[in-house]
Amino acid sequence: MSNLENVTIHQFRGLRDLELKDLGRVNLLVGINNSGKTSVLEALSVYCHPLDIREWFSTALQRDAESRQDRIPPIDALKWLFTRYTELINPEINKPTILISSDGAYFIKQLKASYEQIEGISLSTNKRRSNSIDITDDEIDHDDATGLRKGIDFKIEVYTKQLHLFDNTPHFIETFQLWENEVLARPSRKREPGLSLCTSIVTPVSHRFESPFRLFSDARFKNFQADVLELLQKIDNNISDIEILLPPQSTSTFSIYIQHKKLGLAPVSTFGDGIRRLLHIALKLASAKGGILLIDELESTIHTEALQNSFRWLVKWCTEMDVQIFATTHSLEAVDALLEVTESDSDLVLYRLEPKEGKTKVVRHDGHRLRRLREELGQEVRW
Repeated sequence: MSNLENVTIHQFRGLRDLELKDLGRVNLLVGINNSGKTSVLEALSVYCHPLDIREWFSTALQRDAESRQDRIPPIDALKWLFTRYTELINPEINKPTILISSDGAYFIKQLKASYEQIEGISLSTNKRRSNSIDITDDEIDHDDATGLRKGIDFKIEVYTKQLHLFDNTPHFIETFQLWENEVLARPSRKREPGLSLCTSIVTPVSHRFESPFRLFSDARFKNFQADVLELLQKIDNNISDIEILLPPQSTSTFSIYIQHKKLGLAPVSTFGDGIRRLLHIALKLASAKGGILLIDELESTIHTEALQNSFRWLVKWCTEMDVQIFATTHSLEAVDALLEVTESDSDLVLYRLEPKEGKTKVVRHDGHRLRRLREELGQEVRW
């Protein structure tokens, strides 16, 4: 049994009653621009870590993570995770709501989140709590001050698969009072086992901004370095090793270096986006063992001629590590390359998202049907 066999995103951003049925090992999301492909990945990210407020903020701020200009405030970004359709606001409690449910081995069967606007009097904030975390990258003025402040009461309800007398009663409830321009206290309660699912997310630009050191160290401890090296060699057979080194004349800044037969020992930052992103994907895969890997724009920065070899490696190691992939793509070449490297028709499933009035329609093609549409009929399957 897979961690996720069926997922229904009832309400999240612009998604309405989107059903992903009979999920496979590799699940491709296609559709026109603004059809909700990235939103599906975001919904899965918070669903797999429902009680982790840091995951909620990380997901909410992910889209403009590469830009430090014109970024919206974190609380506003969090509110934009909720549906934009005003008629979906619960008329009884008048609260915007997120609702996601699933079937499969994952212990959680439903997530419900809601918020309401609040106002209060701002008191002195110059003493930062030792157990707090930043929810914004902006500098905050913590001078003594009083005045009106705005925020939200954020409520998360989790329904699990444990036996319960009343099915409509949530098994876990977490509430957060979030204020504009304030740090957030770290949750102190120990989490129950099974209330999160190991996930890693790869965005089109995360390989440029995320530090790879911890990921690379994890891969080393899992004896995965040689396999990561194998992937990079499929793109450039002059690559012979990967190392973390302290450069000469540097006292504190370590870097990842690649041993190259022609270039010698060179920092990974000097290589093209293709090498850097494949390294990033491989390290993220290692950290998602037994869980889910979310990849936005699967084909991004990878040369068309390298797609098949790269995907063959990816599918092989997802199977070895029991990782389920959800990936968006705009590329027919990527679809065809995955068809070439997946052996079982049940391993690859394509979902085409079609926003319709009242819900998000999904057209599902398993590997067998997809192979027939592409190889025999040559049909367009993306939109």
